[in-house]
Amino acid sequence: MAFDLDSLKSRLQSPLSFNGRIWNCPAINLHVFNRVASTNTTLWELLDQGAQAGTVAIALRQESGRGQWGRQWQSPVGGLYVSIALEPDLAIEYSAQLTLASAWGIATALRQHAIPVQVKWLNDLVVKDRKLAGILTETRLQRGKITKAVIGVGINYCNPVPPTGINLEMIQTQQQTSSIESLESLAAIA
Repeated sequence: MAFDLDSLKSRLQSPLSFNGRIWNCPAINLHVFNRVASTNTTLWELLDQGAQAGTVAIALRQESGRGQWGRQWQSPVGGLYVSIALEPDLAIEYSAQLTLASAWGIATALRQHAIPVQVKWLNDLVVKDRKLAGILTETRLQRGKITKAVIGVGINYCNPVPPTGINLEMIQTQQQTSSIESLESLAAIA
């Protein structure tokens, strides 16, 4: 499975509709990899080399994907594995809001495409009690504030999933709809 970066860029250059409002996406520094240890780790390395907030790392496969509490996140080909860098300048006591806002935003966007996703506190997205996606937020602090954050998201698209998981392909087949027709369209939505 290949990832068409040009297709994603063209989708991001077109205005997006969200809750009845039109949004233009700012220029994003995109990096796509066939395989990485984890997109979060790769993005931290890019930040250490001078990358800025708004940089995005996408991988077709992660060898050492992680979830909350250090749990392993299975990351076979067919899923969307993406991390974005932020500079939130946020007090440390509000750190959970980064994850919750990400989960809410992704869930809201997927619902606009008829995916009946729910947020399972704090970092999981589920459909019919089966895990569709997970979010891992990592931060760097300075003087009691979060100065840098990397938010990683793994969304099951057409990859194999464990019995407790579900992927978008399964959902769209059950609903006989396919408004999310590719990893690129999913990346633009998420």
